[in-house]
Amino acid sequence: MIYLKISRLKLDALQAEQGLTCGQVAEKAGMSRQNFSTVRTRGTCTAVTLGKIARALGVPAESLLEDRKEE
Repeated sequence: MIYLKISRLKLDALQAEQGLTCGQVAEKAGMSRQNFSTVRTRGTCTAVTLGKIARALGVPAESLLEDRKEE
């Protein structure tokens, strides 16, 4: 299975801009709050999970990926 590196900074910024809690994002993405928290903490997820989170936040999936300079 391939895991993608997501940017916690971008994820947190989008979440804050929209005034959403982790639980609200998780619910909109159709995943458990614990699973969403794990994704945020690890900074990795599958393409399917990335798509769910991106749709929940109303942004393109690519906008959540970590930039090389963040590594």
